[in-house]
Amino acid sequence: MATNLRVWGTHGYQPYREIEPVPPYPRIDPQQPRDNYPRQKNEQRSDKDDHARRRFRAMRKLIDELQEFSGLTRVDYLTSEAELKNLGISIVENELVEQLLELRISSADIENLFQSLHRDQVSPLLKSGHTLSDDNNFFPVFVAGLSEYNLNFQNLYPRFDHKPEQIIEQIEQSGRFVSEKNRLRLSFCRSEPTGEAAILQLDISVLVAVSEVDEAGRRVILYQRPDNTYALYADKQIDLSI
Repeated sequence: MATNLRVWGTHGYQPYREIEPVPPYPRIDPQQPRDNYPRQKNEQRSDKDDHARRRFRAMRKLIDELQEFSGLTRVDYLTSEAELKNLGISIVENELVEQLLELRISSADIENLFQSLHRDQVSPLLKSGHTLSDDNNFFPVFVAGLSEYNLNFQNLYPRFDHKPEQIIEQIEQSGRFVSEKNRLRLSFCRSEPTGEAAILQLDISVLVAVSEVDEAGRRVILYQRPDNTYALYADKQIDLSI
């Protein structure tokens, strides 16, 4: 009687195939301290996971603290960029005049500065700044290890008909005059002289958010919206529950 059963190569059924011995499992010496046992793979994996959990440690701590005060929303980069630029411009319009008046800059010169800002349509830039300190922190709580995230108006050349003496004297001594108040930092220096009159250069830095960067160069940015809620942007989504 014919049969259709066929066996291919050496992978077929082998009734008398030898069984290879199982390698002996290393016995545990009860006298050996636990610390001297070889590390297992799962322990190494746990260490790797713990390292990942330490990313953005300062930002996570701040978020945990702020959630007691208000809600938090995740946003994409284009949304955060637009909102932070609007926030910075609003701070400049509301606070710059008072700070310039305290520096004894005349109302006419302040008006000239604002006209040049609107006329020249200066494009401010968003970028990280100095380490955030308790003095310039604008959140209800302070967490060390974060950086400023600023909106910068750079290379402005205000036409001051009456230059304040304190600014000129400081520039002559150290090359720069810096004034900080609330979330505004003004930096004056002397540009290249034109003719007989020296022109001042002004950089305005507005603190609009805080940021943190991990070892791979990825950023997280946190800021407060006008409605007092908080918004978070991250280059890579992070689990806030970790």
